[in-house]
Amino acid sequence: MKYYWGTEEETAIVLFNQMENVEEKHVIYVDTIEPAFQRLVENIYYAYSFNKTLYDYDSIKHEAITHLYEKLNRYNPQLNKKSYSYFGTIVKNWLIQQSNSFKKQIFIDGDSRDGIVHDLSMTQYANKIVENESKNLIDRVINELNEIIEDENNLLTSDDGKVLSIVIEVLKKYHILNITNKKQLYVYVREATDLPSRKITKSLNKIKSMYTHIKLDFIEG
Repeated sequence: MKYYWGTEEETAIVLFNQMENVEEKHVIYVDTIEPAFQRLVENIYYAYSFNKTLYDYDSIKHEAITHLYEKLNRYNPQLNKKSYSYFGTIVKNWLIQQSNSFKKQIFIDGDSRDGIVHDLSMTQYANKIVENESKNLIDRVINELNEIIEDENNLLTSDDGKVLSIVIEVLKKYHILNITNKKQLYVYVREATDLPSRKITKSLNKIKSMYTHIKLDFIEG
């Protein structure tokens, strides 16, 4: 058993699959499971020399961890071997597929250095504007996104509405949830809506466009 994947991680995965509360699942995933996934992907990526064909490690890691996340609910400790071996096999096979397809750049939702979550992360935002202005922006975004949802003539699909509602929830609780990058937002939305990846990505891209307009109005105003 690897030093980064022990009893705590094994237990966390079992608990994650047993939990029904979205926020509790998010906490156990971000605190325990995701860090183990990150180290697992990193070790296999370099141990089997996937870096020789899959050059964009950050994007590969993002996609690989998302792939592992989507397989979480399939793990059954009664039927499967230890979770370390189970998920290690999954990520190795996934990396082989990507390598064989010569995919050097894989993205779910674009550059993690822009967009709503990054701008609202106080860690990232500290050098741009003071905290009070950040809170004002958050309040402005929440209000205007709520207006969009309530507008009967909006162009949102049912899936867009589900994703937008979760984004608003995240914004209202961002100090508590501590979601500071797009990967964490994606995981939270995925767990809350149970929508497939392509639909979440499509909806988040629409929401990002809305946010950009709101932000520009806020800055210019």
